[in-house]
Amino acid sequence: MRGTFIQTVSRLAREDPKVMLVIGDTGFSVMEPFEAEFGPRFINAGIAEQSFISFSAGLAAMGLRPFAYNVVSFMTLRSAEQILLDICYQENPVILVGVGGGFAYGPAGPTHHSLQDIAMMRAFPNMDVYCPADPAEMEAVMLTAYHRERPAYIRIGRSVDAPIHARALRPPVERAIALSQGEDIAILACGTILREAVEACALLKQKGCSVTLYSVPCVQPLDDETILACADRHKAVFTMEEHGITGGLGSAVAELLMEQGHKRPVFHRYGIPDSFAMVTGARDYQLRYFGLSPEQVAEDMWKRWKGTV
Repeated sequence: MRGTFIQTVSRLAREDPKVMLVIGDTGFSVMEPFEAEFGPRFINAGIAEQSFISFSAGLAAMGLRPFAYNVVSFMTLRSAEQILLDICYQENPVILVGVGGGFAYGPAGPTHHSLQDIAMMRAFPNMDVYCPADPAEMEAVMLTAYHRERPAYIRIGRSVDAPIHARALRPPVERAIALSQGEDIAILACGTILREAVEACALLKQKGCSVTLYSVPCVQPLDDETILACADRHKAVFTMEEHGITGGLGSAVAELLMEQGHKRPVFHRYGIPDSFAMVTGARDYQLRYFGLSPEQVAEDMWKRWKGTV
């Protein structure tokens, strides 16, 4: 998705002379083509996350269209006040692109894990929150955020993400995207864990379970209509995210279902519990440690659907 990011922002920059790219001393081997082509419209603000955010907000306040790219954990945690007041409060249309969501930087430990960022960004007024799962979704959400001209947060992984969608998606991407339709279970997944959700869906189908699977690239504003329809039509609704279970997609869906009085479907959130990852390992290892591998998720969903948990 990083490659898709630089290709898309470069295309926008060719079309709109107001587009700029600001980085926080990261993205090397990816950003050089933009710098070579657009020169002064590329700024490396250095390892100074709070200034990086305020500087980007200032560009937007002057009528420019900055994309601000940095590591998720540093950009969101160290700059929370600047994001809230300089971007959201003043409604400056900065598009924040956070690389390394979830366990993308798994071996680097809790300083680099990003398990609270969706919850943080959802809590900030005027902020749209996107979690694309593959290059097609990345391009679509970037174009959606650009044309909405609002503060936006786009959370991506780190490694090369193979395509899940067979073709490009037409923006705006504000609705959940159906990957399969079934009658028994509905799975709602956001971000890079969609790949694990696709595999879990296949395992459930092998067991004879009819599964609906949606990708939810836009967490805020949420696609209430699709989610409520899933609750009406299915015996169980599950969410999956590479994020803490508090405040993320699962919380957003749970809040909606409770507020609308939906009590019939079985509901469960799959994510990281209220815990730090106190073991070192790559992303796949961390997901399995927390019970989020496709095999573990499929088995648990099967038991919950059957009422044995």
